[in-house]
Amino acid sequence: MSDLGTPHGRHLDRCISHHTSPNCSWGDMSPSNTNPYRTRPDTGVTRTYDFTITKETAAPDGVEAELLLVNSQFPGPLVECDWGDYVEITVHNNLSDDGTSIHWHGMLQQETPWMDGVPGVAQCPIAPGSSYTYRFKPDLYGTCWYHSHYEAQAVSGFSGPMVIHGPSHVDYDIDLGPIVASDYFHEFYDVVTKGFLENRVEVTLSDNNLINGKNSYNGNDAPLASFNFTSGKTHRLRLINTSAFAVQKISIDGYTMIIMANDLVPIQPYETDVITLAAGQRSDVLVHATGSPTDSTWLRAYKPPDCSPGKEGSYIATAAIFYENADRTRMPTTQPGANAYNKYCGNDPLDQAIPAYPLTPGDPSMTEILPVELRPNGSSNLWYMANRTFRVDYNDPQLLNARDGNFNFPHIQNVHDYGSNSSLRFIIENTGFQPHPVHMHGHNFWVLQEGPCTDNETVFPHGQPEFAHVYSPGEASDHFGGGSDSSHHPPRMNVSQADEFLEKRQRERPDPRSKPNIIGDYGSCWDGSIVNPTNPQRRDVQMLLPGHYIVIQIDMDNPGIWPLHCHIAWHLSGGMGWMILERPDEFYNNLNISDAMSQTCDDWRAWTGYNVVDQIDGGLRRMKD
Repeated sequence: MSDLGTPHGRHLDRCISHHTSPNCSWGDMSPSNTNPYRTRPDTGVTRTYDFTITKETAAPDGVEAELLLVNSQFPGPLVECDWGDYVEITVHNNLSDDGTSIHWHGMLQQETPWMDGVPGVAQCPIAPGSSYTYRFKPDLYGTCWYHSHYEAQAVSGFSGPMVIHGPSHVDYDIDLGPIVASDYFHEFYDVVTKGFLENRVEVTLSDNNLINGKNSYNGNDAPLASFNFTSGKTHRLRLINTSAFAVQKISIDGYTMIIMANDLVPIQPYETDVITLAAGQRSDVLVHATGSPTDSTWLRAYKPPDCSPGKEGSYIATAAIFYENADRTRMPTTQPGANAYNKYCGNDPLDQAIPAYPLTPGDPSMTEILPVELRPNGSSNLWYMANRTFRVDYNDPQLLNARDGNFNFPHIQNVHDYGSNSSLRFIIENTGFQPHPVHMHGHNFWVLQEGPCTDNETVFPHGQPEFAHVYSPGEASDHFGGGSDSSHHPPRMNVSQADEFLEKRQRERPDPRSKPNIIGDYGSCWDGSIVNPTNPQRRDVQMLLPGHYIVIQIDMDNPGIWPLHCHIAWHLSGGMGWMILERPDEFYNNLNISDAMSQTCDDWRAWTGYNVVDQIDGGLRRMKD
């Protein structure tokens, strides 16, 4: 289905530019001397792609299933360009009964927020039988990916890798290209999300784990992915976790790896024997091929069961690495390293990932505490951030409203106008039992600190309302979200109860001068310390562990509406999203927004005039009956 991870899969060049300079189009720019958020090359080149989205029957692991494919490939085709190029991707929706859209994960979309690909926020969905062209200039360089941001379509195969070639601060010989690890479901995406949205704690468990869309299933001898090593050379591997839920632990038997970049942020290299990637995260690593020309070894992707729900036997994917003279008819016989099956769900310690280009966050203009809770509301399970859940309107994108000066969004859309503040800090506190890979569109954020919350009384100094019925760890099974008891249906939330509680909380709000760890209605678990305060880690996804907090911060320098959300498919479906309205005065009356909306919204409104869209979840990913 895809050439990725096959013997004839091509190695990537340093750049694809027409320039003859040995440094490609970026010349003397390097990760250590150039701030990529402010300075970029301009090649004048546009790389064009044509995508057709179809629903097809395929068997990546030897078991036939219905998948959503880009150009009949899984993973989807590689989008490749040089730093300084434009990319132009025309998307044809050949699905008969579903809209679609594509989000370009990791792209900041500076000056093009209408190209972010989020339906109901940056555009209307692309209607069945219609086409839409995305055009933007990648802001950063490195390894990223694209995926549908409509419903949970990405769960059923609708994703693919992206590579923006740019300068490197470490030397290597061979670029092996993308290595994509993903959990995999034999059920179609709407079935996967259905259990969660039908007010049951359990979710559908994944059936398999794949590397570049390949693995066997229950010993059926389906083809595995494979890669080529050349003895004595240093190889660059571009690791991407495109999972719906799973944490991936990636290792190579008998080898260590040098991490050189995380989420489009080059870092000071450090060595490890296992790479931990939460859903949506990427790491670029170097591996020195120290073996003999006849050697072979296993590359492993392991999803720890304590972090990710899965069926028995679904946790390990393997891919063979063959040296140039190895016997390819014989599989490797190597054994996993000591940490290959490490069960820790979090990312590496913050002090290990030091950005190559130093940037220091100042004191924020505004700080918010966002406690995360899972609550059943009678008809479904919903996620709340600071007592707010969300749902968008496909027919009325938020960005178009903001462009027209309408900043009074419906409460359920959860849009927060931060005006012209120069910087913003979030303390996000996980009060439940499931991990959350936190992703923000439009920004790489600083990760200032992470740590445990002692108890929920710290987070909720006023107490939690009875009507919330927040799930506790004891109400779930040993799996995160894999419980078997679906008979528990707490009563619907009583609106008058909620109003009374909020009024009482306002009256009894403690004086912040006497309790400085309380901001607004919530208490902070953070002690105020910052890891590497002059140059903290930056990335676009950070794992938030159960019972823990993370502190993230951004400079408000990218006008638009940017979702902050969990990258687990059904958590976003269940309302775990916070919409950041940033510097709206700077895109008021922007005609480019109107032009982009007209291309999608006219077709979408025409299609929905004759077809019912049964939107019952948050809208960025929704479930159909």
